Amino acid sequence: MSKFTLLVLFVFCLGLTSAAYAQNAQAKTDALIAALAKTKYKKKERKDISIEIYIDIKSEAVVKSNPSEYSGVYEVEGYRLDLRVNSDGRAEGSGYDSLLENSRKLNFTLRDARIEGALLTATKVFENGETKQFEAVFNNRTVATGKNPNEIESRDTKYGLGFIQSYADWKSRIFLELR
Repeated sequence: MSKFTLLVLFVFCLGLTSAAYAQNAQAKTDALIAALAKTKYKKKERKDISIEIYIDIKSEAVVKSNPSEYSGVYEVEGYRLDLRVNSDGRAEGSGYDSLLENSRKLNFTLRDARIEGALLTATKVFENGETKQFEAVFNNRTVATGKNPNEIESRDTKYGLGFIQSYADWKSRIFLELR
């Protein structure tokens, strides 16, 4: 085989690898967006009193043209991520997570952080040396509340970073709002 043929073959294979990674990132983004969604409806009736509560949480991935626009401080009570992103999608960051059982903050840094589309992947390295894979999605989160789906009383949309946190035998949906 000639060097030119090898070069063309290499470039073609590289293109297929990039396309496969992009499809994989999109599939992970879609799965995470679906996992962050939640709908809850409860109705209780006793004698002459009826109480209805409806909550609907939906997320929509946000893809920015320049990955550096994702840089910022994302937080909610008990969680924080200070994220710095280059225009090529490489990122670094630090922050803390809190465990519900003792409200102790666990500081971490991100290692091998990368953004592809709206998906952030990294490894969280905690101050005690423990590591944990991390996948999160930049999204607009809309929370609608009311009595039922036909009687929505409020609808609030915020931009931030959503992920699923698991620890021991529980899982929780976490949404960090951009500050």
